[in-house]
Amino acid sequence: MKFINLRRFNNGLSLIVAGLGIYIALAPFLPVIIFTFQDKSPEASAPYSGELADAEGSSATASIPDDNRLVIPSIQIDEPILEGSNIGLITDGGTWRRPNSANPTEINNTVIVGHRWYGDNVSTFYHLDKVEIGQKMAIYWEGEEIVYEVSEKKIVDPSAVEIEGETDEKQLTIYTCDPVWTAKNRLVIVAKPVSDQTRNTKHEIRNKSENSNAKLETAAL
Repeated sequence: MKFINLRRFNNGLSLIVAGLGIYIALAPFLPVIIFTFQDKSPEASAPYSGELADAEGSSATASIPDDNRLVIPSIQIDEPILEGSNIGLITDGGTWRRPNSANPTEINNTVIVGHRWYGDNVSTFYHLDKVEIGQKMAIYWEGEEIVYEVSEKKIVDPSAVEIEGETDEKQLTIYTCDPVWTAKNRLVIVAKPVSDQTRNTKHEIRNKSENSNAKLETAAL
């Protein structure tokens, strides 16, 4: 009887160990599995009514959130932007605005970081590498929606502190570790406010028009 009980115990222990081994092996890929089955409809990707929802073809009716948030439709990110002295704030998900950077309403560089992979937390920048130039995202800051368009994507060394440098215009810089599970490099996404780009384009068109009119007037003389 003792032999049978011992064998059952060993079999049970073997199953537990095997189960833990399978979980450890699959855990790093959980974000991929979850992302595959996520609702990727426009309403889920751009959940708040406004400029981003319109750009993504979303019919969402939810009002702009009261808390500060980052929404990246292409990778299903809708995460709070936390404020504080160190990245330890985001052990349970979310993103962190670097305290030495500007807030999104200022004419300067807003820098937001997050973990690429952190334990069993899958609400991170795991899929940030899927973000492409030309795609849109938004920051909701103190009741205001600021829509950005990605203008640059790059991998830099951790010593490349210039990515957090000041800028003469509004800019959003997002970065995380790269590749997944290591801190060897930094994956950097740079985005510019859409409203500012539209304003600059209209300004350029107006200047060209004025210059053309001036040339016509000169030719008439």
